Amino acid sequence: MPTIEKHRFLLAFEHSHDGSFGPAQSAFLDRSTGEVFWLYKDDEAGWDEVGMPPEENRAGWDRVLADRGRFLEIEPLDYLDRRDILGRFLRSNWTDDDARRRRAREAYSGAIGRWKRDVRDGEAVRAYLAYQDQEALEQAEEFLRENGVEPKWS
Repeated sequence: MPTIEKHRFLLAFEHSHDGSFGPAQSAFLDRSTGEVFWLYKDDEAGWDEVGMPPEENRAGWDRVLADRGRFLEIEPLDYLDRRDILGRFLRSNWTDDDARRRRAREAYSGAIGRWKRDVRDGEAVRAYLAYQDQEALEQAEEFLRENGVEPKWS
């Protein structure tokens, strides 16, 4: 397997493209080249969003569907996965300051964005973001291995 561009793969793995914040997309890894690319569910949406001609989007889908073994659809982390990461972070020993750890736990009410706002502790948020990045990388590598790809990053 050639090298996979880590940034692009993690962008696809960490962010759902289900249509909640723009046109629905699917992300794929080309097992032969290591390329990560996105295709729009609706051929016209690619034109509206990024200027991708509908024929180009359709040709991409035709290529993927003709050789499913070559292309791995990247299943992104969902909201529950990301919420679980925050839960593990809050239970971890991310700081030696027990009061700070307690305040961070108490600020969490079930929504990640609300926690980032309500915790009012930049160090806690930065520690969480670093923790989240590491967890996402580990889960991405696990996803790849489960799908027969040994991750080699560029």
